[in-house]
Amino acid sequence: MFNKSQIQAISHMDGPAMVLAGPGSGKTTVITHRIKNLIEKAEVRPENILVVTFTKAAAISMQKRFSTLMNGGKGQLVTFGTFHSVFYKILRKSRRYEATEILSERQKTDYLREIIGRYGISSNDISELSQNIINDIGNIKGNMLNAQEYEPSCCKKEDFIKVYNAYNLELKKDGKMDFDDILRECYLLLCENHTILEQWRELYKYILIDEFQDINRIQMNIIELLASPLNNIFVVGDDDQSIYGFRGARPEIMIEFKDYYPEAELIVLNVNYRSTQSIINVAGRVIENNKTRLDKCAHANNDKDFQPDIRKFRNQVEELKFVVSKIKEYENQGISLSEMAILVRNNSQIQEISSFLKNRKIEAESGKHRSNIYNGMVAKDILSYVRGALKFDGTYFNEDLIYVLNKPQRYISRQVVLSVNMNISAVRRIYSKNNIDSFLFHIEMIRKLPPQAALSYIRKGAGYEEYLRLYAIENNIPMSGLLKQLEQLVQECSKFNTLEQWINSIDSAQNSEGQNFGKKSSGEGGTNNRINIMTMHGSKGLEFKAVFIVDANQGIIPTSKALRERDFEEERRLFYVAITRAIDYLNVYAVEERLGCPIEVSMFVEEML
Repeated sequence: MFNKSQIQAISHMDGPAMVLAGPGSGKTTVITHRIKNLIEKAEVRPENILVVTFTKAAAISMQKRFSTLMNGGKGQLVTFGTFHSVFYKILRKSRRYEATEILSERQKTDYLREIIGRYGISSNDISELSQNIINDIGNIKGNMLNAQEYEPSCCKKEDFIKVYNAYNLELKKDGKMDFDDILRECYLLLCENHTILEQWRELYKYILIDEFQDINRIQMNIIELLASPLNNIFVVGDDDQSIYGFRGARPEIMIEFKDYYPEAELIVLNVNYRSTQSIINVAGRVIENNKTRLDKCAHANNDKDFQPDIRKFRNQVEELKFVVSKIKEYENQGISLSEMAILVRNNSQIQEISSFLKNRKIEAESGKHRSNIYNGMVAKDILSYVRGALKFDGTYFNEDLIYVLNKPQRYISRQVVLSVNMNISAVRRIYSKNNIDSFLFHIEMIRKLPPQAALSYIRKGAGYEEYLRLYAIENNIPMSGLLKQLEQLVQECSKFNTLEQWINSIDSAQNSEGQNFGKKSSGEGGTNNRINIMTMHGSKGLEFKAVFIVDANQGIIPTSKALRERDFEEERRLFYVAITRAIDYLNVYAVEERLGCPIEVSMFVEEML
């Protein structure tokens, strides 16, 4: 059932261990069976086991798999959670923190947009600027860096420092903390209070960490504190798949694990149960060019062996025409569209490819692109109007209404509304009754209308389009782009009869993303037979019988933003992840010209040959 290295990992009991788990090596199986082994053979109490993942979805998925393995029972007592959820649990139980003190991601964006506007920092894409600032703030806090010495990726250093300081000041003033602050507060608590630290050490005597390559400095520091002095820490990951450096991940921590724990057992899962040997070989030829990595070698358990198809085309039209012909070829072999994927470096590439395929009667599942329609600034505003209207109870403002309270400007302070617990009557006593009643009239009108009419009313009746016009002028960005976002939303909502149906569809799609989008096992496409189009980042953890990597050119992959050696190494890891999604067929295509200009083939393609 298990190979030699898997048995070695599952059988590990006490002390530190690091498992190098390459693509398709069965790491989740190893983790769940090792927990089972601890409980059944080492007689470890389930409540003394902590399993940490990086996403809520991963924690839930692993918990379900373990529960199935154990048929429920004692397995229910094992703690599965993300770093943030586990560390927040420590704060909540030890310091009585409340959930209302935690800033949601949406609130964080709201704070930053307000601060960016206050300082007049211009950008062609405020949403992208906000997200990049969020990533930089997370990097500083997560890796315990000095903000004054930090080189931001998002804007001028002096602008970033202003925003960073103002953001932290706003949080302190409002009695809030973000998810990155949870880590810092937990670390300080455990450093300063030995009694509390001992309580948690006594509870979590065995710690397992999945996707360890994505850990940051403060997370590692906390884990070190909790694991000591027993050091029953079992980490699983692959430094070659560390692709979230922009969020603060530090693969070098995994590489340095033996420095933290010299006595640690090192186990390499060296059998790839996913890809053919040829795919493993070309992936290896690429990733071996990274200097900062742990050496490892894998061999295939897949008996098939089809040579990867690496080609160069004159332009993207020729490239995509050939992709269409290959899709048809694979379909004739019995491979369904849902078992294929087209991987791109950037979200901006998805729509063009999807449209090209649609014109040739090939349906595409581009869930990430659909999400992007709803991730833009305009969409967030419109959806806040709609959600706020649907949730409105006539007595209190809700979070969605507060989000659009001054879009357009109504001169009603968000802080003041929050200070009176969002009570409408209390706000009326502070501000002009006409201002409040006019806004609430718009909300009542919106909730009565069908989707297209509601959007039209928000644009004209509620004054949102005029707000966008002023916003475009103030931020020196083209109004056409904002109007295009509006038109996309009009097209999307026209598919539904009621606002409730529209919102439920969005929520359903977001909840199932990553579950129904690109099934992990081949042949699980179900009745939704569409080819998957996604970014290389979005493909992490998935696998497909046939994979197309398109536009493999310099400036795209690696991105033109890569300047330092560590940037190129991360881009190479991302390309490696894309290659290793393929089970049987790998197709890597580049073009000679893009937008009428010559473009070089990616350095990573050259490394494959």
